[in-house]
Amino acid sequence: MKIIMLPCVEGGIGHISRTATLARALRRLDPSVEIEYVLDTVRLRPLNVEMTVQMGYQPRLLPPITRENRNAITQACLGDADVIVDDTARYLLPLRACVPDAAWVSIPIPPVGDELFGDWPFMKQMDAIIWAYAPLVALPEELSLVEDKIVKTGPFLDLAGVPGKAEARARVGFSGKPTVLYAVRNFPFGQDVASRVLHGLYGAVERLRQGPHPDLELHLIAVRDQEELRNVLGLEAFPDWVWLKGVVSQAEALLHIRAADIMIGEGTSTMHEAAGLETPLVLVPGPISETLLLGAALGRHQAAHHFPPDAVSADGLAEAFRSVLGDPVRTEAMLARAKSLITGGGGVEAAARLVLETGAKRRAKALPRYAESAAGG
Repeated sequence: MKIIMLPCVEGGIGHISRTATLARALRRLDPSVEIEYVLDTVRLRPLNVEMTVQMGYQPRLLPPITRENRNAITQACLGDADVIVDDTARYLLPLRACVPDAAWVSIPIPPVGDELFGDWPFMKQMDAIIWAYAPLVALPEELSLVEDKIVKTGPFLDLAGVPGKAEARARVGFSGKPTVLYAVRNFPFGQDVASRVLHGLYGAVERLRQGPHPDLELHLIAVRDQEELRNVLGLEAFPDWVWLKGVVSQAEALLHIRAADIMIGEGTSTMHEAAGLETPLVLVPGPISETLLLGAALGRHQAAHHFPPDAVSADGLAEAFRSVLGDPVRTEAMLARAKSLITGGGGVEAAARLVLETGAKRRAKALPRYAESAAGG
């Protein structure tokens, strides 16, 4: 069975990592499955190409579609698919007319505007829809239109192979000093948001280094342009307590999350993974519905320190970091709540089974047509 992943590529790397987690689960269930990635060049941010390659896939690039080229391009990019899995890229569903025998499974996010309602003609044509969120994030009312197609799996987590904190720290080369970790990810929510978050983080760590935590370090991963980052922070040079690393594989990213003392949660995948790995979360969710809903829910349940986008400040973050590092009883209670709220349910294994079953059903429907075509030929 050939399964093509069609992730959203106009934002951060969370959609790449989520589909890669699904790909690994598919291969565990059926090692014969073939996985390919197709990335839409019209909306593409280059970081997502790099991330896909880090995951072990050389992606096919979908060029701009015109009336003249659509059939040939769709066949070249999607023509060998038994199942197409889009992760928030359902706007490409019309291409299905060129590959009618492929099943289509969609992974939506909570509405950023009202697109779940506006896109209901697309959603009605899906073979299945995967809701990959914990019960903390309720199913949007708009999806009642396609309730019969939805399977609630919960977050995609693949954490069984991640070692304990001490081994993770050794593997990624942490110094053993307390660490705040943030994945920069090429500023997926815009430079204004990135500037506010980065200045807040830098200022908070700097304040604590001058006070109760002189050894505290700030580790930044998924950094594509160190010079741009330095300019955003207004620094002449990075101090030795700021560690910088480029885009890393998902396996290495999970090691970093496990190794950290504090994880900054900006996107949902990071929030899910840190909660599952029992790393304390300080949430600065990006300003879209998906992240805002999850961040607010975790904060409301006292499972993480939570800062709405317009409330991020060096003083506030410093106080949150001080609490995580200085109040272990409260921190352990928050960790337990976060893990219990995020984990559970079928997760990625349930999603993988659904994809395989959907592909098998679609192939079974297509076989009679192939037989008729062969007989007629």
